[in-house]
Amino acid sequence: MKLMFPLLLLALLFNGCASRKKEESLADSINLDVEEVKLDNGMTALIVNNPKLPIFSLYFFYKVGGKNEVPGITGASHFLEHMMFKGAKKFGKNTLDFIIEGSGGSTNAYTTNDQTVYYENLPSSELNMILDIEADRMENLTLDEDDFNKERAVVLEERKMRYENSPRGQLYQLMMSSLFAGTPYGRPVIGDIPDIKSVTREQMHAYFKRFYAPNNVALILVGDVDTSKAKKMIEEKFGKIPSSKTVTEAHASLKDEEFQPKLTESKVVNQKGEAPNPMFMLSYATYKIGHPKGYALDVLSSILGSGKSSALINEYILINRPVATSMYAAHQQLEKAGFFFIGGELVRGVKLEEFRADLQKKLHGFCESEITPRSIQKIKNNYLVDLYAGLDTNAGLAGFLGDRQQLLGDWRFYKEELRNYEKVTVEDVKSACHETFSKKNVFVSVWNQHK
Repeated sequence: MKLMFPLLLLALLFNGCASRKKEESLADSINLDVEEVKLDNGMTALIVNNPKLPIFSLYFFYKVGGKNEVPGITGASHFLEHMMFKGAKKFGKNTLDFIIEGSGGSTNAYTTNDQTVYYENLPSSELNMILDIEADRMENLTLDEDDFNKERAVVLEERKMRYENSPRGQLYQLMMSSLFAGTPYGRPVIGDIPDIKSVTREQMHAYFKRFYAPNNVALILVGDVDTSKAKKMIEEKFGKIPSSKTVTEAHASLKDEEFQPKLTESKVVNQKGEAPNPMFMLSYATYKIGHPKGYALDVLSSILGSGKSSALINEYILINRPVATSMYAAHQQLEKAGFFFIGGELVRGVKLEEFRADLQKKLHGFCESEITPRSIQKIKNNYLVDLYAGLDTNAGLAGFLGDRQQLLGDWRFYKEELRNYEKVTVEDVKSACHETFSKKNVFVSVWNQHK
């Protein structure tokens, strides 16, 4: 792992000081030494040797998530994530956690709209063992009937905890279902309750065989490993697993236009929840991951809502009579679409409609008053410092590489990302700001107005 941290950080903090050659771009200052392996069955493996400590992180990025589901099996990706820990042919029922924790390691997973990711952190001596486990469950997952029915109850309870009993979860899903109504992104990743209750083991097995295959996964290995030996292990464990014959067709059938918000007018949606004070989100449709305009929108979101000096904090919280107790802004890009959102919690007694009108009126003013060369450079500096902090760990680097490999098609895309962030100007951010806040929008709120 070759990271020229001191050179890049100083160059950023001093905004192009003499210690950095003018012709050298920021992208040229970061060089990740990645060994890429392509197996005949379509599997991609990325290996980075980092001998700093005798440990490694192993990630599997399966390109399957909420967007791949259809009504009737919503939540299948997340449900299957649970079942992947229940045992396979060689490593039997409920042994995976026991083996990994007994080896001094840890394991977990997560599911998003676009992918499902499994990861382990272990001592370097355990690489052969964990690759054996992962190959076993990729090819021979048991999906035991009793475990399947028991886990159904666990998933339903998790949904209740994350959504029905969580004002923040309820608010986020209300925003997604309102902005992306009628699209796969409008459905909850965890699934609709009727589908969770009715999905069968046979449906789940078919879903598993289609998407859990070597030609639909990226294996990322970062840590103190012998690259040559690791390549041989990967080829030995995974090389004979058959490819999925239908996964390419499944991805090709998902057209970008099917995921775009179809707003003909702005919407206001209020829903009763357990929050004693109004919690809100104001959202706008933007662009999918990798779009050139996304970089300016990322910078804009930080200028408006990140840190104590941000525009929204100064306008609504750090005043004599605060209007809100929290405010934030974010820009999120998915594989097929993107959205910009502003959210927070208001002080009790603030009239929601008056606040909404005031916020939308002031957003265009922020486009002119808050976007300056100084504010943009500050965000760029923060971004690079955060980037390096992430790349300094095995897990951070593995996650960084896997996201770019699966969602953008090439781990090397980080070079283009850095060049695009470096090129963002005041004019770019102002243009993105005015364009976004001129669009139709969705304003959602969740609170118990009787408390």
